Amino acid sequence: MIRRLATLLAAGLALTGVETAACAMARAAEPFAEVPMPPPDRRSHLLAYSSLVTGAGLIGASFVFAHHADGAYGDYLVATDPDRIEDLYDRTIAYDRLARGSLLTGEALIATGLYLRFLRAPRPQRLSLDLGPRTCALSVRF
Repeated sequence: MIRRLATLLAAGLALTGVETAACAMARAAEPFAEVPMPPPDRRSHLLAYSSLVTGAGLIGASFVFAHHADGAYGDYLVATDPDRIEDLYDRTIAYDRLARGSLLTGEALIATGLYLRFLRAPRPQRLSLDLGPRTCALSVRF
């Protein structure tokens, strides 16, 4: 008795699956509804690109300043005149600070440029004019 009930239950479930598959084929033949895509937002990325280029230039300049600081420090190590030693030490410190400052500023400008280009959301339009059969003529947002 339990075997017959299990067989009937399995047959009923199999027939339900066939019926669903037949309905799915009929639904697949219907055309898809067209969804209009909004036009892409056109805005200038000049500030972002200039920030990226300036940041890359400052990072490159930091390597030049570091090289000059290393050269001045090498001269400082072999110098014997006290006035020259003081001048070379001050020059080494100045180049080292320039290298550090330009590297940090360049990294900040790179991060700012990446934010401006890829992460910042576009500004919402506060005033828009829409003409159509079922649309509002003027929309103002605060």
